[in-house]
Amino acid sequence: MHVIRVPKLTRTASAVAATALIAAAGILAGATAAGAAPHPKLDPTKLSISNKVIAHGKHHADAVSGVLTSDGAGIANETVTLQDRTGVKPRWAVVATGTTATGGTVAFTVTPKVKTQYELVFAGDSTYQGSQSNVITARPVK
Repeated sequence: MHVIRVPKLTRTASAVAATALIAAAGILAGATAAGAAPHPKLDPTKLSISNKVIAHGKHHADAVSGVLTSDGAGIANETVTLQDRTGVKPRWAVVATGTTATGGTVAFTVTPKVKTQYELVFAGDSTYQGSQSNVITARPVK
């Protein structure tokens, strides 16, 4: 039987190199696992819209309201935008921003000068998926 003697400096360097390789493998494995980790599943939302003509004196306006829900429950403290469009080649434009109240309700007052379409949009956040309402049409009251 032959005994091979390895100097202490060589043994120490080998141990340090082995530790570094193990640590590097762990970091790579962690990075790969983190990169491959699925994104958290966001709760779906539903956004309703309705309007009601407000007539008083010579001012005629519409109250555009909506409710943001998830699994049937209203979602409070979320930002919802009111968008409108008019014309032959309409493009949606943000006309107002509001925050949902208790029960997920949000409301805006509009005074259309011409036939105008409106929709509500919730962009989503780290908990909820975004959603948008149906489109409603408001006409100026004569």
